Amino acid sequence: MKWKISSMELMKVLSDPRRSRILHLAQDKPVTVKYLAEQLGEDPLNLYYHVKKMMKLELLEVVDTKQHGNLTEKYYRAVNIEDVVYSGNLDEQSDSVELTMSLVHRRLDPGLKLFQKALEKVREDKQSGVEYKRLPYNVTINSSTDRMTGIEWRKTMEPIMQAMGKNRMDKEPLPELPPQESDEEEATYQYVLISYKIEDADKLGLISPTEDSEEE
Repeated sequence: MKWKISSMELMKVLSDPRRSRILHLAQDKPVTVKYLAEQLGEDPLNLYYHVKKMMKLELLEVVDTKQHGNLTEKYYRAVNIEDVVYSGNLDEQSDSVELTMSLVHRRLDPGLKLFQKALEKVREDKQSGVEYKRLPYNVTINSSTDRMTGIEWRKTMEPIMQAMGKNRMDKEPLPELPPQESDEEEATYQYVLISYKIEDADKLGLISPTEDSEEE
């Protein structure tokens, strides 16, 4: 696993769950914008903007081209999507606190809204005699707490991050962080894990439009 510092511009791109779908669709095989549009149910013209953004930030690359009459069709593949975890640039984030938090919420809020929608559907269907053994949408929110030192807490992050993606168990460990005076102190730490299916949230209209699409 490679760890890279994420610029604010990169954070803007990666904060949009729809763009995550594009990257994963282009992960295993080269894809065209037409193919992406069919899979996402989007107008191809709308996707060119997103593809251009991800090309600029080296998240996508052109691996092949095919000529169809007067048109040249490009084939794109995601770059190192499985092997890279991005860490925010502390200086940039502290200079743009409001923007940073809005980008964090852009990723979190669809999951929270989908969880609410799932519970509401269970409640509504219960009145018709329908019983669920699990939530009707693919979403989960789990939490736990533990008491430990700051050093122990940081060590718990590594297996969590490793488990968040496929085939990452043999990758690089988390980078070492500078020590702090409070590292030896025991404290109570809260863990909250939100995971949701982007397609479910998108289908229900829970993902807000990409705000930076109006910049160009």
